[in-house]
Amino acid sequence: MMGEMIGELTGRVTGKRIIRCHGRELKIERTIESKGKILGTEVSFIATVRAHEREQGGFYNEGNGVIMTMNGDKAILHGSAIGMMGKDGAMSLRGIRYAQSSAPSLSRLNKVAILLEVEITADGTVKDKMWEWK
Repeated sequence: MMGEMIGELTGRVTGKRIIRCHGRELKIERTIESKGKILGTEVSFIATVRAHEREQGGFYNEGNGVIMTMNGDKAILHGSAIGMMGKDGAMSLRGIRYAQSSAPSLSRLNKVAILLEVEITADGTVKDKMWEWK
């Protein structure tokens, strides 16, 4: 069951490249940088996400990232999502993240699956919302 919202970030796609394109298989890599709050704490987030085109439509996305608090605490994130491309090149993602942190301010993330909803506009603006999965 979806629990409380634990974070909301906004940012931009800062890098994008095609990493493989053979026949119909397309793979795109994006680097995203964003800022916001997680568990009420101001954070910055950087992640690299690889999108693999699926035969049945849409993209399977998998990535890694790091959350940093303003006082230097960090959490490493790994996640995956299904993404659907919009007509204008925007992408809408739904998935899950898992965190690892030894920082007391972020340790709650170690015990939950983090549901994600990410919207990437055609101009590269990113809105990232996270909920605790209970």
